[in-house]
Amino acid sequence: MKLGKYILGLALIAAGLTSCDQDNVGAIYEPTQANISFIQSEQSTVTKLGTIEIPVAVSRATTKDAYTANIALGEASEGVSLKSNQVTFAPGEGLAYATVVFSDMEPGGLYKGTLNLSAVDAATKNNEFGDAIQSTTVSVQCDYNWVDAGMCHFVDYNWEDGWAADVPVINAERTNIYRIMDPCFVIYGDANGTYFEFTRNADGSISVPEGYWNLNYWGYRCYYDTANYGAYCYIEQDGNTYGVNHLLVNGSNLYIGYFEFTYPK
Repeated sequence: MKLGKYILGLALIAAGLTSCDQDNVGAIYEPTQANISFIQSEQSTVTKLGTIEIPVAVSRATTKDAYTANIALGEASEGVSLKSNQVTFAPGEGLAYATVVFSDMEPGGLYKGTLNLSAVDAATKNNEFGDAIQSTTVSVQCDYNWVDAGMCHFVDYNWEDGWAADVPVINAERTNIYRIMDPCFVIYGDANGTYFEFTRNADGSISVPEGYWNLNYWGYRCYYDTANYGAYCYIEQDGNTYGVNHLLVNGSNLYIGYFEFTYPK
């Protein structure tokens, strides 16, 4: 009901402007500069392809005539290029696209490219429309081909006193990288869409990523930082059972976290 009243209020205001100030509408709202701008300051995608083309949207405020904007590729990973250094707007068009080509990507790699407007196009900024986005970063994660790798026995001590379940494991094909998929969803029936990733070393030990993990608990993020919190972030091993000591972060609060899993179970 509140939203409905708000929309109605805007409609009445607009009607008032139309009836009382029609002579000045063009003067108030007609843009005076092109305001060439990227739509987003960054964008990202995930693919299993070795080569991919990513469209990057560029906008302008004035659309009466045709216009060509010039774009340069700044800092970029190897294999990243622009299909064209120019973006052309036809008369009446307010949106056009540059194309970034990502080629020769390897599974597991993160590839980036930064696009910059030319100085001439950046100078078309129109303060009536806020800050123009004059640089944008495009990122592509080249994903592995994940295959079924059996089950692990996962025991969670973060929220309950040892709640356990058998949880699916997948493997990045032709690597020693594994993911335990959705342990919280399997155990608790909630917090799905997360995973715990580890690398299984030749001697049977495991390594885990530093920083925040994809395994989260209802707003509590799992964090692993051996440099600053080595007393709380470490792996214990008993055969093929691994105890994972980590931290849980909620805002500025840190909590001690722990779970263990057996793989192969």
